[in-house]
Amino acid sequence: MVARGTARKSPSKLTARTADKHQLYQRAVQAPELDAQFYSRRFRKYTGRELRVFREDFCGTAVLSCHHVLLHPDNVAVGVDLHRPTLDWGIAHNVNRLLDDEQKKRLILLNENVLDVRSPKADAINALNFSYSVFKKRSQLGAYVKNCFRALKPGGVLFMDAWGGPDVMQQKTDKTRHQGFVYEWEQRVYDPISHEITCAIHFVFPDGTRLQNAFVYDWRLWTLAEIRELFEEAGFEDTHVLWEGTDHDTGTGNGVFRRRERGDMDEAWISIVVGRKPL
Repeated sequence: MVARGTARKSPSKLTARTADKHQLYQRAVQAPELDAQFYSRRFRKYTGRELRVFREDFCGTAVLSCHHVLLHPDNVAVGVDLHRPTLDWGIAHNVNRLLDDEQKKRLILLNENVLDVRSPKADAINALNFSYSVFKKRSQLGAYVKNCFRALKPGGVLFMDAWGGPDVMQQKTDKTRHQGFVYEWEQRVYDPISHEITCAIHFVFPDGTRLQNAFVYDWRLWTLAEIRELFEEAGFEDTHVLWEGTDHDTGTGNGVFRRRERGDMDEAWISIVVGRKPL
């Protein structure tokens, strides 16, 4: 999981006892304001239309959905997640703090399975932070992509981010320092036969305490070729990959995504698979 959130001022010294794992995740992993702007721009550039009805699958705390609502008075966001406690946390800490009463009317949160939700029809559906990787069988991920196809308006777009490269198959722990804590991304187990992968997030604090296994992911590592094929089988057209460029000073991703037909032999990479439903 790429740590790309910007550091924010902590109200007090954090410890494992006082820290909130969802707050830490949002600070370390997510950049919702920037992402909302990015996908709106990408949708406009690709379709020539404004992104108004946005659906965030596996939305968790729904912070990205909130920021889409904030972008424009005509924007509507639909967040879908199966885990009720996480949605409730998002309502208390994101929805109620970021949105006024009028804006809340333009946010729909559904405590449902992403395999079942088909309405309201969306202009774009996003499946981000690799959460669709909970689907370990081709038939399962295929069913999800087909359901997204049905849930989109004609001309609608599906965005799914993906990760890979030799580095992500290694047993290792990457550490990133933020103000008040250290974010740890552990790649615990990878099976080259099934492509099943287990990863975990831990948080470490200045007093030496830890939030161990704050989040644990039991996933399948999907390839870009597999995802593109499933898009095409579902009926999407012009399926393509947005490849992230490299910061040559740091050797890490630079946050700039461009359409590419061939990728680079990077040790680790992040891309976005895009497909459009025919008009």
